[in-house]
Amino acid sequence: MTPFDKMPQARFKSKGAIIAEELLARIKSGEYAVGTRLPAERVISEQMGVSRPSVREAISALQIVGIIESRPGDGSYIAEDLAVNGLSLQVTSILEQSDSPYEILQARMAIETGAIRLAIREATDEDIQKIKDVWQERLQIGRAGDYQIYTKMGKDLHLSIARATQNRIIISVVDRLLNVTDQPLWQNMRKLYYQKDPSRIEQMLAIHDRIVHAVQERDSREAILALEDDFSTVIEQLYSLDRDKE
Repeated sequence: MTPFDKMPQARFKSKGAIIAEELLARIKSGEYAVGTRLPAERVISEQMGVSRPSVREAISALQIVGIIESRPGDGSYIAEDLAVNGLSLQVTSILEQSDSPYEILQARMAIETGAIRLAIREATDEDIQKIKDVWQERLQIGRAGDYQIYTKMGKDLHLSIARATQNRIIISVVDRLLNVTDQPLWQNMRKLYYQKDPSRIEQMLAIHDRIVHAVQERDSREAILALEDDFSTVIEQLYSLDRDKE
């Protein structure tokens, strides 16, 4: 197969959209026929000179519309019964209208670690009780295996911590960053992770339990450590290297 060219500087399109367009062009030309396995994400990343997260986001968008199917432990394949021309605009739309989950997670880690320290200092007993109540509801949903609602309720938990800061600017910024969890790119990438191994959710439940317990005990150091573990684990969930074990 023809190697990928280095990506030119992009000013008006996301890198994910450009990567997806390149893959779509090869599918339309027949270079990647139905049933063909795509090159490993690592290979695409190195040849195009782009980050692994950008490649993962492009492939996820192609999965959402059904152009690519993931086979756990074996890689990504071109799906059957394609109408590529009709789906191309959908792929571009998903990528252009979605914020990069990777960049959002980086921003959230930077902001929320400071916010949780302030929340512990400023929170009233009522604030902490609200955080505990939100967490108990989410814990039950997670253990029931409803991953979609569980993921959406993550916004409620993190926003309840932000509200405990009593700072309107922090609350507004965190709310904006949390809105990405409603976007299809985020939802699809997170859902695929849990579907591959439902037991993975227990790791997240344990981490969030640490966060809430630390807030309850007003232990800033442990709360920040647990929150950093949370973001590191979500990055692993969305951008794991499983597809490169081919």
